[in-house]
Amino acid sequence: MPDLFAVIKESEPYKALLSAFASSRAPHAILAQSPALFHEALAVEIARLYLCANGSGDDDCASCLSWKGGEHPDFIRPLQWDRPPGIDDCRAMAGELYLAPVIAPRRFAVIPNAGKLSLPAANSLLKILEEPPSWGALLLLSEEMSLLPTIKSRTWHLKFDFEEELSPLPLPKTRDEWLSTIARASKMSFQEAAATLERWIKHCLEEGDLVRAEKLGKVELLFEKGRLPVYMAFDLLFGFLEEDLPDELFGHFR
Repeated sequence: MPDLFAVIKESEPYKALLSAFASSRAPHAILAQSPALFHEALAVEIARLYLCANGSGDDDCASCLSWKGGEHPDFIRPLQWDRPPGIDDCRAMAGELYLAPVIAPRRFAVIPNAGKLSLPAANSLLKILEEPPSWGALLLLSEEMSLLPTIKSRTWHLKFDFEEELSPLPLPKTRDEWLSTIARASKMSFQEAAATLERWIKHCLEEGDLVRAEKLGKVELLFEKGRLPVYMAFDLLFGFLEEDLPDELFGHFR
């Protein structure tokens, strides 16, 4: 299974950003559409590009060397990735974006779940979208493009859709296939495992197998809430789908 960050870099939207940097046309505000489970990784990878002194996103410039995991002095992370910021959070983010960069050529801020912003929070972003500081860049993340027209008109739109690339594993049909999948799952990242589960659910729904889709959905919910590590989620699926474990066991993991 491909590495998530490698998939992002090979995607057409990311290559479009690279091209914009090469021609000195990098937008100051981006609206990126993708499944929510990829938002944090996508934000970090785009931030690396914007904060790189040479516009490559991965070299030995002082800014690139300042990354510590997903942290950087000029990367303004959201307080929570799974919910939209409120109006006070948006104002605080705008204030941080106006501060001079610490080590990078820019400051880079992220607004998660932008499609679910309240009207006051969304309106509070209009000024910085229209008149950003010369060193400021803003990324709005959303699963859909249902934002205020005034926001959409001030942003560069990119659509990332790479679930297929990240989840090539078909739904196992035999015991040996399940054992092989469980072994591979131990090496999956959270995003890769979540994409695989999501793909299996869609497959079952398309095939009309509502019983399996429901069981997959229950395990996916437990997994995304952090109740199960990756390997255990797939092990549990094997038990429910192939060994006919009773659904009542789901209650022990809540």
